[in-house]
Amino acid sequence: MIFREDVLSETGTAYRRLTEYYRDIRAFFEVLSVRFALPEYGVRLRPVAGNELFSNANTYLLSDDSAYPYYLWTPTWLGRSYVDAEQVGEGQAVDDLRTSRARLIAFVWPWLGFNDAYVDDAAQPECWFGVAQPEPEDEDETVRVTAQSLFNYFRLEKTFEAEAAGWLTGRFHSNPYIGCNLTGHWFLRRVPLSSLTSYYQVEKNVIRPLGEKFAALRPGHAAPVRNNGHRATALDVVTPPPR
Repeated sequence: MIFREDVLSETGTAYRRLTEYYRDIRAFFEVLSVRFALPEYGVRLRPVAGNELFSNANTYLLSDDSAYPYYLWTPTWLGRSYVDAEQVGEGQAVDDLRTSRARLIAFVWPWLGFNDAYVDDAAQPECWFGVAQPEPEDEDETVRVTAQSLFNYFRLEKTFEAEAAGWLTGRFHSNPYIGCNLTGHWFLRRVPLSSLTSYYQVEKNVIRPLGEKFAALRPGHAAPVRNNGHRATALDVVTPPPR
C-alpha cells in the first residue's frame, strides 16, 4: 500500500479547510498586533521575532533529529510572544532586549487541540495565552531566545500548581536533559477557538485579560482602572507561590 484511497478522496477538501484555518490564524494575530500596540489596559506590547510565528513543525525533511516526530509536517501549535514596549530602548531591536530587563513575556498560542505528546487532547481547538516571569540562567539571554524556550519547553501537566481567578499558574523547572534552562513562574488561560469568532470575543476573552494581567504583574506600575471603576489588585491575579 502506498497511497490510501480514503485519504486521497478527502485530501482536496481537507487541504482547503486547513488553509482557511491558517488564514484565520493570521487574521487573529494581526488583530492582536493592532490592539496590543494601544495601552488601553495599562501596557503596550510589542511582538518578539518580528512577523515570525513559533511553530512545532517547520521542516519537510523525511527524518531529522528534532524534538518533534519527523512526520509532523503540519504545525499543530503556532505562537507569538510579546514584551512591554516601555522596556525596549530607542533604536533597539525587540529581539535584542535582555530577558532580565523585560522580566515579563506575554504569549499567545493557538493549537489544533490534539496529537501532542505532553498535552491531553482537548474537546476542540484552543488558544493558550498568558504571562511568563522567566528566569534563565544566563542573565544576558535575550527575549528572543527565552521566548523560543517557552514555546519549546512549556509543560502544563508537569509544572501546574494552582488555579485562581480563572488563571492556571505554576513554575518552570530547568532540565538540562531537554535543554531547558528556565526557572520562574507562568500564568495561563485556555479558551476554545470557537469563543473567538468575532472582534468582541477576541477583545473580551484574550486581549483584555492578557493586557490586564500583564499590567498587574509589572513591578512599580499601578493596575489599570476597569470600566466599572474597580481597580485590579493582586487578588485579581494569581499571587506567585513562594520560591
